[in-house]
Amino acid sequence: MSSNFFVLSAMVLNVFMIVYTLWVLSLNASGKMPWAIGAALVVWLCGLHLFINHQLLFPQNISGIAFLIIIFAAVGLVGLVLLLTPAIRKRLLGLTQEQFMLMQGIRVFFGAGFLMQAAQSHIPLTFGVIDGFTHITAGFLGLIAAFTASKKLYGNSRIVFANIFGLADILIVASSIALILLPELGPHHTMMYAVFLPAPLWLWFHLISLWKLFGNKHSPQQKTASAIC
Repeated sequence: MSSNFFVLSAMVLNVFMIVYTLWVLSLNASGKMPWAIGAALVVWLCGLHLFINHQLLFPQNISGIAFLIIIFAAVGLVGLVLLLTPAIRKRLLGLTQEQFMLMQGIRVFFGAGFLMQAAQSHIPLTFGVIDGFTHITAGFLGLIAAFTASKKLYGNSRIVFANIFGLADILIVASSIALILLPELGPHHTMMYAVFLPAPLWLWFHLISLWKLFGNKHSPQQKTASAIC
């Protein structure tokens, strides 16, 4: 298969991810699709495609360490946008655990895409198979956690495990691409469509989900005071 096919498949997967994420975000009391967020994500994808397609993002000889630092910087920048934009921050903090977990479910398709690329020797076979199955597992665990959360089964154990597994998957894959595979793949490989768009979002969805579980708990005294006010 030609490289154009893999570029097209990466674009289609990202568009699918954007539409799916918007649908999950709309699963609230208002039921309204957040079109402004969707437009921002489409602009992000188009800009990413432009820079990757014309090889404008990075020098071809960029080192693995520098590339990994850029990945983490991009993740931090995405976090700043999510948490410092009042409308987005309010929407994110208002999501249920079911919604956070549902948004991870789309990763099963990305995992299938990595398996396809490995089968076609577009990425190294061992890496593609492992990455494909871990992404599929992360997405599947997210769907299981969403179901158990909606039914209030087993406490939060499934949510915690799905978040930790999903975080580990993203961090290990990103580190492997930067520190091991970069000389073979190059900094403008189609894998970068996943590295610089869905992966930072999924990572922050995991972190915010965990924060809502463990870091957003008020003491009984605070709850009583809030109720009195």
